[in-house]
Amino acid sequence: MIPDFSGDTGRVRCPFCAEERKKRNLKEMTVTRKADGAIVYYCHHCGANGSVQPARRQPVLPVPSVKILEQSLQDSHYKYLASRGISKQTADKLNLFSSKKFFKRLEKESDCIGFPYYRDGTLVSAKYRSVPDKDFTQEAGGAHDFFGLHLIDPTKPLVIVEGEIDCLSAIEAGVENVVSVPGGAPSQVSAGKVSPQEDKKFAFVWNANDILEKVPYVVLATDQDGPGQALTEELARRIGKEKCRVCKFDKKDLNEVLTNETSIDPAEDVREIIRTASAYPISGLSDASVFKDRLNDLWSRGSGAGFSTGYPSVDKIYTVVPGQLTVVTGYPSSGKSNFVDQIMVNLARADGWTFALCSFENQPEVHIARLMEIYTGKKFYAGQNQMTPQEKESAFKFVQDHFLFIDINGEEPSTLQSILSRAKAAVKRIGIRGFVIDPYNYIELDRGTKSETEAISNMLTQVRKFCMSNDVHTWFVAHPSKMARSGNDQPRPDGMSISGSMAWWAKTDCGITVHRAEREVEIAVWKCRFRWVGTQGETTLIYDKTAGTYHENLDRF
Repeated sequence: MIPDFSGDTGRVRCPFCAEERKKRNLKEMTVTRKADGAIVYYCHHCGANGSVQPARRQPVLPVPSVKILEQSLQDSHYKYLASRGISKQTADKLNLFSSKKFFKRLEKESDCIGFPYYRDGTLVSAKYRSVPDKDFTQEAGGAHDFFGLHLIDPTKPLVIVEGEIDCLSAIEAGVENVVSVPGGAPSQVSAGKVSPQEDKKFAFVWNANDILEKVPYVVLATDQDGPGQALTEELARRIGKEKCRVCKFDKKDLNEVLTNETSIDPAEDVREIIRTASAYPISGLSDASVFKDRLNDLWSRGSGAGFSTGYPSVDKIYTVVPGQLTVVTGYPSSGKSNFVDQIMVNLARADGWTFALCSFENQPEVHIARLMEIYTGKKFYAGQNQMTPQEKESAFKFVQDHFLFIDINGEEPSTLQSILSRAKAAVKRIGIRGFVIDPYNYIELDRGTKSETEAISNMLTQVRKFCMSNDVHTWFVAHPSKMARSGNDQPRPDGMSISGSMAWWAKTDCGITVHRAEREVEIAVWKCRFRWVGTQGETTLIYDKTAGTYHENLDRF
């Protein structure tokens, strides 16, 4: 990430080479802010250069039209909070209030405690807990920000807990800078991870991005059950695992720690849990218990434990696993980009995945049209089998909900660092599960004195680190370096056919060739690092030129 600078141009420390130099404080990088907000940079020491486009922010959510009735808390409410270890002083600090709301499970209107949510000092939503009967409700539209965010000092570490009562408990114990997530732990969890269907519920992370960027580090103190740990995993993935610390304790949540009657000093116990939070992961080392959920998932699901490509014949040799890298090769016009697009649409439709696309050879509007064709199975452009206006609007909404585009605007993000920085922003913004770089040859390699193979190896290492640290599957499209013959007589290429071949073969988790034969398209897996993901082998699909879609070759069944 490019360091902050004032004005339209300036000199800063190079984030790519400063740590490797003896004089680390030298400002060797020239940075210029353009009229559209893009930052162009060049390091006079290592030669790193490129541009970083400003991240597109989600529109600010409107203030709810419903009027939120705020009244002073009643004695019965303070009594309930006291039973949870929360004092009047802490309740008043967070502006808790009294209200009356209809509760669906209770089937009646009830007195309740209101937990206010603020954005930029304005009350924008509230959640409610009925008292004395237990039930919950919230304002229409729900809360989309951290609870307690209006009290945060961005110069101090931020503590994130699971619920409002846990937030109050930490503050009661004397912990500073505490917030809770608005929706609690995710309801859909598989193998210890949040389901992609839950991704839209994490908009609060992006809404707080400015503060999350500024705080020195983040402490995650969520519930110690399965959903709570899945919440920790997803928060760390979006915020950045290198910036997070994780709390482990032997109670379900912080409120249970605070109300532990057998403890000599429960408040000190809470503070100690926060103080002793460990780096994520612990110095890169974990005992086997950390991976128990994933191990059980692997044991129960067996071969092909990744997500389906949407094609049974392909799934026998290749499935999609978050955190892995797939290299896709094939001759020009072989359909490799279309094949990756098809897999993404299938994953978005079936499993709710979201994606970021860095496509150098397609303008975003052209790429969007192609994705819409795959989604509808109909042509975007005028002619036979063109999608209807209603189908066009439905397809566009599907693309808008599931895809972000790195728009190069004629100025290529030629360095890998600039590409990955925007991909990381996409993780924070919509929690992307997949990322595409297409094709490789537009990226400027940091060669220096390295050979091409060494430079490519370093590049792929960085991509794999991005995949693993952000739990994102990346498809890296790379053309073969040479074409031996023309037409359909060309031999099918593999990883050894790509420039810098040994690195492509060694560093990728999965390697795929898309090769167009007569009426069929061959899908060949030439590298599969893990046998539970797939295996070396091949299959064929039928390509529909009309809509640019792939279909199973029924002759194979």
